[in-house]
Amino acid sequence: MTVAITLVLFVASLITLHAAGFILFDDTTGYGTDTSGVGLLVALLLALGALVTAFGDPISRRVLGGALAVLDATIIAIGASDNGFRFFWTTYEGELLQFEVVLGLVALVLLTPSFLRPTESPHLAAASTSTTLNGQNLTTWSRASLYLCALVVAMFIAFGIGIAHFEATQCSGPDFGGECDLAALEGLLLAAGAFVLGVIAILVIEVSGAVRRRAAARGQHQRASL
Repeated sequence: MTVAITLVLFVASLITLHAAGFILFDDTTGYGTDTSGVGLLVALLLALGALVTAFGDPISRRVLGGALAVLDATIIAIGASDNGFRFFWTTYEGELLQFEVVLGLVALVLLTPSFLRPTESPHLAAASTSTTLNGQNLTTWSRASLYLCALVVAMFIAFGIGIAHFEATQCSGPDFGGECDLAALEGLLLAAGAFVLGVIAILVIEVSGAVRRRAAARGQHQRASL
């Protein structure tokens, strides 16, 4: 029953998006057509309802994750082959790319087999709050999903900061009369820097977590031997 409700809410959100003008297959203007803000709000509420319903049931969560992954792949395929296709596109093409990335990340999180691994000892269970905060109680899949989401968000933020900084320092003033095409270059450089720093941070967190887990296991073994 939960799976059926999740899928009904998911399909209803897509139908509402199409009815509100956010899904088009023949837009030759390049900017989309008139859209309904009320329709968008209803579609988002339906999608949120599907997410809330799915998170309460592991099977529903994976089914919804698979549906979102299929939807993401379909959007990418149709967008590459049909110039008239619009999905959440209101002002520029970057919106579609951002939506595809966010949709893929949500699908990845939903498809995560399990988020927490069971504690093997009462000593570790008593410290479950602190171990969860530093990642020791999270499964490998859940940590990978969280790392990837955080890394992508950091890169998007760095990209936006780079563009804003270039436009504010190089593309302003009364003497500027050209286009600011190079703004994206600084955005890409900052995004690359955020990626490198993010990978380093992930490695540090994982190594320190492995050391703490090894120390906890060694302490547990010593207590058991006593």
